[in-house]
Amino acid sequence: MSGPINMNWLNSVEGESLLPYFYDHNLKKRRHYGILERPAVPSFIEEVTYKIFVIGRPGVGKSSVIARFSGTNGENYTNSELNGIRKTMIYWPVKIWDKVVLFKLNFWDTSENSIKKYSHILPACKDKVDAICAVFSFEDHSSFSDIPHLINSMINMKERPANIVIGTKYKPWSSLPVSESQVKEFERKWNMKVIKMDVNKTSARPEIFDCSYQLNSICRMLWNRDQDFITTQIIQV
Repeated sequence: MSGPINMNWLNSVEGESLLPYFYDHNLKKRRHYGILERPAVPSFIEEVTYKIFVIGRPGVGKSSVIARFSGTNGENYTNSELNGIRKTMIYWPVKIWDKVVLFKLNFWDTSENSIKKYSHILPACKDKVDAICAVFSFEDHSSFSDIPHLINSMINMKERPANIVIGTKYKPWSSLPVSESQVKEFERKWNMKVIKMDVNKTSARPEIFDCSYQLNSICRMLWNRDQDFITTQIIQV
């Protein structure tokens, strides 16, 4: 998880100066952009685009994770199982070394029933994907045990996507079916950091700060994946 991304940059003077492009302080809600829209950030800010396929057992909170990342607080999301593909676009600014980069994160979410019912769903989600995001619940040990299988099922893809693992319903200092020691053992074995989604939310500050660490972590994984690819290409040449 090491890398040049400044995880606390959004709290800096520079980061807060760009915050109005992504958060409306008057309405106290996130700004959302359509397919043909983008934040009117200064032209010197580079934009990079990534496709992220979200997988996991039903009920672990895949849609809730995306809703929290996008700041919708569950708007346009229902408790019923998703039929088809839901695509959610999130713009997120990151400080890398000495420059600001705007990450355009396209989250693709579907359901097991949709994959079984429609043959085109899974190929469409996997096509030109940059990251596989496997989600489990800290309250469901079987969903955690299923993560290695989910990762292995995607391991032979030609795109060589980054592997991201998110644990939902995390409660610090509480006894949960998925323990801290089990998570640490997984991280050691798979050489990756599990991103935890705390059930608690801070009401004293804009909600965008409640998911900033998680989104920065995802951007860092994507950045490291690209740097590893570039290094490999140089070595091969």
